[in-house]
Amino acid sequence: MLYRILFSTALLSATVVAGEADNPYAAYIAPKAAQAPLLDIQTVNSGWLLVGDRGTVLKGDGQSWTQSQVPLNTMLTSVTFADEQNGLAVGHDVTVLATEDGGNQWLVRQNLPQKDKPLLDVMTIDSGEAIAVGAYGLFYRSLDGGKTWAEEFHDELLYEEDRLYLDELRAEDEALYLDERSAILPHFNRIKRLTNGDLFLLGEMGFMARSTDKGHHWERLEEIYFGSFMDLIEVGPQTLLAVGLRGNIFRTENGGLDWQPVEVDLRSTINSGIVLDDGRIALVANGGVLLISDDRGQSFRSKVLAKGDDLVAVAQADAKTLLIVGSNGANLYPITE
Repeated sequence: MLYRILFSTALLSATVVAGEADNPYAAYIAPKAAQAPLLDIQTVNSGWLLVGDRGTVLKGDGQSWTQSQVPLNTMLTSVTFADEQNGLAVGHDVTVLATEDGGNQWLVRQNLPQKDKPLLDVMTIDSGEAIAVGAYGLFYRSLDGGKTWAEEFHDELLYEEDRLYLDELRAEDEALYLDERSAILPHFNRIKRLTNGDLFLLGEMGFMARSTDKGHHWERLEEIYFGSFMDLIEVGPQTLLAVGLRGNIFRTENGGLDWQPVEVDLRSTINSGIVLDDGRIALVANGGVLLISDDRGQSFRSKVLAKGDDLVAVAQADAKTLLIVGSNGANLYPITE
């Protein structure tokens, strides 16, 4: 199961403003927040913004961190920015937070504890449109910069037998149909936008889908393995890497039409990856493992950075250093020995 959905959540009315002294659900300002579990990284205003456990939001330069005031203490799983001021963060209880000042203050735009499911990734398409995805096929879209959100159900992502089953059920029992529909799709772990504008949606049980119209319609791709995908890395035009459970890496040079497995000596889950400024590829995995490729993802060498830690997200701090977040907070590591 994805590391991002291991932690508990809290309930909060969407009218509460960050930093109110009488708000019992606000994230606690902790002196060691940078050592708490953290799940995502974004660059903003020449620095970094991190999100994670119990509503933690940190801003800093990799060496020192300031914790932002956040109006609820639910687990935050992903963060994105449309520009230097406007950002969105998502998490458990179908929660969406928004900032308009570069991440210093946050407002609750959506919080649905009755659904008891996490959003796992969020992506801004442009200044007005954004998509958030999560467990059991959660899919939400905003057309006003994240102020309001509408749930979408894309039945083109179903197996044909599941689609027929739901059609029959809807004719017989609308309430049961809605209940079944809410859990019939796999977890959507990641949504990524390629440089050509195409969107990829990745999830559990080998799920992968592509959209050429900003996610309004999807084509479910043929399964290439039956474990979960955790991330997609665009290496170059038409060249992609899909990574996931048990050290699985798949590579395509034709935009996803054909995939080949990349052999690595690793059985830990690979959570995410980036292309470095010099063209190398860095992947991070559970067990504290870093994988580096010098040949556009055709092969990887691995090393253990932090034995026992789960490394969840990675960014390049400088030419020789990576900023990595995970189960042991935020840490800087050298790219090579």
